[in-house]
Amino acid sequence: MSEPREIHELVFVDGKGWAVKRQSSEKVIKYFKTKVEATEYLVKVSENQGTSVVIRLKNGKFQKFDNAMRALSYAKKSKEEE
Repeated sequence: MSEPREIHELVFVDGKGWAVKRQSSEKVIKYFKTKVEATEYLVKVSENQGTSVVIRLKNGKFQKFDNAMRALSYAKKSKEEE
């Protein structure tokens, strides 16, 4: 059985924008104005570090993606406000 993968997440922070961070940490790696920009960065970080990604929507619900490119594709199609 393989080890569980680390997870990077994308969350919206009122007044600051979309934040990319490790799920196990409160420290934000970087903030972005739009969800697509943040997701593009999340893809790069995830691919470099071999992590899964989770996107926490503004309504608090989660979306988990094993493939970061799928997360980016979804973000570009998403109807959620940036």
